[in-house]
Amino acid sequence: MKKTAVIAVCILTLLLLCSCGAKEQNNMNTTTQATTAAQSVTVVNGVQDADIWLLPHTEENLKTTVWGKATAPQFKAGESRSVPLCESGENGKYLLRMIDTDHFYYSTNGIALKAGDTLCVTGDNITGVTAKVTDVSGAVVATYEVFAARL
Repeated sequence: MKKTAVIAVCILTLLLLCSCGAKEQNNMNTTTQATTAAQSVTVVNGVQDADIWLLPHTEENLKTTVWGKATAPQFKAGESRSVPLCESGENGKYLLRMIDTDHFYYSTNGIALKAGDTLCVTGDNITGVTAKVTDVSGAVVATYEVFAARL
C-alpha cells in the first residue's frame, strides 16, 4: 500500500511539473501567432533540416531563449513553405531563430518582413549563412548576415 501511495505522489508531482512548463512555454509570445493566410511569408530553407521561429523583434524576445512552439517545425533543407506572420515588433521587424538537426543555432535580428515577402536562408556553417528578403515581384529588399554556431 505504501508503494502505491509513493508512486501516486510521484506521478502527481510529475504531472504538475510538466503542466507548469507547458503553460509557461505557451505564454511566450506564441499567442500573437493567430493569423490569416493573407498574413504570411514564404520561407525557403537552404541550410539544414531545422525548426524555425519568426518572432516579433522586441526587447523581451531579444533577452529570452524560450521561444515557444516553432513557427515552422521540422522544416526540411531545400523546402519552401508558407509561414504565418505574428504581429511585428519594433518598426515592423522580426527575429529569425533556427536550430538544425546537427545542433547548430542560427540567429539574426531586425528582419523587415511584410505579408507576401519571401525569406530565403542560405549558406553553410563554414562560408557563412545569409537571409535574403524578396518582395512579391522578386526584387531583393534586404540581405542579412546570420549568426551560426554549434550548441
